[in-house]
Amino acid sequence: MRNHQGTVWLGTALLIGALGLPAQSALATDGPAPGPGARTVAGDSTAVGGRTAAPVPEPRAAAEAEEVITFSEFPEDTAVTRQYKQRGIVFSGGGGGTPSITTDTASPTTPVLSGSPRFQGAVEGRFVKMDGTGRTVTRFSLDVGYIDNPGSVSVIVHDLKGKELTRKPADRNGIVRIAVTGKGIASFRVQQTSPEGSGFAVDNVRFPRPTVLAALGDSFSSGEANPPYVAGTDIDGKGCHRSLKAWPVTLGKNNKAVDSVEHFACSGALTTALTQEFKKEIPQLTALGRLTGAKEPRVVTLSLGGNDVGFSTILESCFVPGGTCLGKGGAVENGEKELLRLSGTLKGHYESIQKKAPNATVVVVGYPRLFPATDEEEDCSWLSNKERIALNALGTKLDFVLAARAKQAGVEYVSVQETMSGHELCTVNESWFWPVGLTGGQQRAHPLEKGQKAIEAKVRKHIDTLLKS
Repeated sequence: MRNHQGTVWLGTALLIGALGLPAQSALATDGPAPGPGARTVAGDSTAVGGRTAAPVPEPRAAAEAEEVITFSEFPEDTAVTRQYKQRGIVFSGGGGGTPSITTDTASPTTPVLSGSPRFQGAVEGRFVKMDGTGRTVTRFSLDVGYIDNPGSVSVIVHDLKGKELTRKPADRNGIVRIAVTGKGIASFRVQQTSPEGSGFAVDNVRFPRPTVLAALGDSFSSGEANPPYVAGTDIDGKGCHRSLKAWPVTLGKNNKAVDSVEHFACSGALTTALTQEFKKEIPQLTALGRLTGAKEPRVVTLSLGGNDVGFSTILESCFVPGGTCLGKGGAVENGEKELLRLSGTLKGHYESIQKKAPNATVVVVGYPRLFPATDEEEDCSWLSNKERIALNALGTKLDFVLAARAKQAGVEYVSVQETMSGHELCTVNESWFWPVGLTGGQQRAHPLEKGQKAIEAKVRKHIDTLLKS
């Protein structure tokens, strides 16, 4: 227990930037003023009848999600490091020891987070993406105290490169709320800068939390083959065919990482759709770059490359009697040549996406295997065994290239090659694809609702793993 003596001042919080004091904050109270030795809270707080109330949260845009870390989420004496990673922040001891959750009778919102040694050591917070890598915020606030010696404890703010951006002292007695706003805030360190006899702790850490999933890509992300399509995208052959059954859309439901989806994937898109207008829609990178503030993405998914290789043309060549599917100059050989060209551009595309959404985790998603793994499982009169093997081999090569370039670019990759196992095109079992035939238009050879669910489950599992790591 920490004991504070002497006159304690009831003051306003240290507010940095444009975060104004709420009108209802009672600087004039209904009760008598606290006497000497009373424990009051300096900052956005209310003292009523000499009793201290919890600090009042600073105002914020109603649409912007916010995390509030109160340290009541875990038992007392818990050493805190990555427990809050899922919520966008990790803590450390700032060069010595590990911070822990403790009781502080001087704080009206105990428990609190204390450095090591208890109430003396520094506490660092680093804002992180879902995959644990660093990200930035434009604002944060926290409560620091109990302060007996104003100016003895400071919050030092750094960017991603470790450069100091600013430092803000706790310049009041009591529990002081410190709020910082600005671009590029990546981490903070709370430490003593001059003697503070009773020490300090940290509580009520607030910062904005992205909740949006942005879905880029082609027909395998737009939800092709799953009508009805979103109005304006439902023109056959000319529309993006975005479906509410598309796996990125269903991924945004009941998800710990995100709670809404911005869907930009478009059926037929090549990688050029990232930077060029496609089907009268703005470039997908441009659309992504416009997601700011409350719509800032936490996750960006992407399936792209299949159309660059020419899979629709290849399937047509193999399906049509007399088509040149295999052999020299055939559709499969041409597809392998296009894959080599695509391989040289993918890393740059992935890096461009990450640059447009620097605080998001980019997840590249591959393509499911189109045909059964064995001849015994295949049941299409138009498909020879050699064609089946060649088409599946090309799909495997594409999966390998996508994974390799994603790794080089430092983004996540999810292979979904096996998600349709037993339910491919031309299977003797129930197929989860729209069949290849004379009808169906651009919907042919695309996953139906069960296939969408299978892909969604695989990507969801990957995201859940990232959150838990």
